[in-house]
Amino acid sequence: MKRNFASLHSVMKPYHYFFFALLVCLGTFQACKKDRFITDSSANISVSQDTILFDTVFTTIGSVTKNFRIYNNENENIRISSIELEGNSNSEYRMNVDGIAGDRFTDLELAPGDSMWVFVEVTIDPNAANLPFIVEDRIRIEVNTNETFVELVSWGQNAIFHGGQGGELFVLPANEVWNADLPHVIYGIVAVDEGNSLTINAGTEVYCHQGSGIYVFRGTLNVNGTCDNKVTFCGDRLEPEYQDLPGQWGIELTFEFESDLGVQEATVARGGIWLFENEGSTIDHAIIKNGNIGVQVDTLSNPSADALRITNTEIDNMSIYGLLCQGSNVSGANNLFSNCGQSCGAYSFGGRYQFEYCTYANYWSDGTRQTPSFFLNNYYLDVENNLQVRTLNDTWFYNCIMYGNNASLNEFSEFVVDIQDEDFQDYEFQYCGVDTEASVADGTRYNFMVNGVNPPFTNGGGGDFHLVNPTNQWNAGFVTGTFPPAQDINCAPRFLPGLKGCFEGQ
Repeated sequence: MKRNFASLHSVMKPYHYFFFALLVCLGTFQACKKDRFITDSSANISVSQDTILFDTVFTTIGSVTKNFRIYNNENENIRISSIELEGNSNSEYRMNVDGIAGDRFTDLELAPGDSMWVFVEVTIDPNAANLPFIVEDRIRIEVNTNETFVELVSWGQNAIFHGGQGGELFVLPANEVWNADLPHVIYGIVAVDEGNSLTINAGTEVYCHQGSGIYVFRGTLNVNGTCDNKVTFCGDRLEPEYQDLPGQWGIELTFEFESDLGVQEATVARGGIWLFENEGSTIDHAIIKNGNIGVQVDTLSNPSADALRITNTEIDNMSIYGLLCQGSNVSGANNLFSNCGQSCGAYSFGGRYQFEYCTYANYWSDGTRQTPSFFLNNYYLDVENNLQVRTLNDTWFYNCIMYGNNASLNEFSEFVVDIQDEDFQDYEFQYCGVDTEASVADGTRYNFMVNGVNPPFTNGGGGDFHLVNPTNQWNAGFVTGTFPPAQDINCAPRFLPGLKGCFEGQ
């Protein structure tokens, strides 16, 4: 039978267009599906680690490679707006994303359950004097206006490094000894655990990263500097602009708390050297500078022993406190506590404090200061706002200077003693030069005091606290039962009883 192809074509023509349209729609659907991305701000990527630590001590120009992965844990495609090195072309780091090198990548697609590799390299010349000890950058990943950061941290010069991944708590080996053969760099919080010790010998330089410091928990710290080889603690930035910048280091603790706005995060500062429930620690001939709190001593371990004996030491340019003692036993001589954002010396919550020939000189110039150079109290308010009084035992300060650049202000004291239950406290001051609105001439707590007289510092505003042509009122005095040091902070001989403060003349 002869077919009528024209008729057959006319019959099939509608079906032909139908199937063609169907194929087009299916293709379009597949394309639309492929291009569909989740855009909700709650959707984000995750990373395999938030810190990449290059923990090699470089001795030659070197290059190492590390990596992390970016994950899409959502049920739909995600578009990554950008992945970039914040340092861009100026960074010591180099980045490779899924096989392609570059400083910045944009509009990357990641399927549900899929991941991509990011490779990072660093090349550092360890002998480059202008590099800091720790070289940092960040990789910033943006998705749906959310930002995720991966920290990049490298040891950048020849040094001995102490710390761990992400700056977390790192417990030192038992009875550790640090010597002066190389600088020591702290990244994070290094801890001396219960029953152990850390000895830092003469001439050692200790550089601390931001948020870093030494935490001694029921252990012992011995800093053994000498006149000619002091032990130095400071920040790890070596550039000239950081030379006199306060607040560069010191232990920082971050915690979460509930508020009307939901879960909030707060950071509190603790001492760069923080001693807690320890006894028998010593610091001699040290320079501690440019941090948040220089030395913090908390809570008694043995009521009959010193937690710390600090001598011939300079604590300078702290953004908060120089020496902070809370409910502890601390003694010292020939110390200079200077130029702090709050107090140079703060002794609180009771305890036993015995200091002689120390200078507390606060000529802070980085903003307005509302707190005295020297502060002593014996109480605190607990979390329920109840007054808690602690006892001061056998506390005395002899031949010290407590002064500062706020002494000329009306109704402002650079020397504040705020005591509760006065009759049950044991404390006294003798032969000290102070500035206070209170009386320091009772003949019992205060004897032979100089009040409201500007010390003849060589250059208080410039940080030189030697006494120039001092009058007799700046002479020290003998106190029965004490054994004054035969030398000053710089090992110059004292012509006993000598002068008040840590320096014997010019």
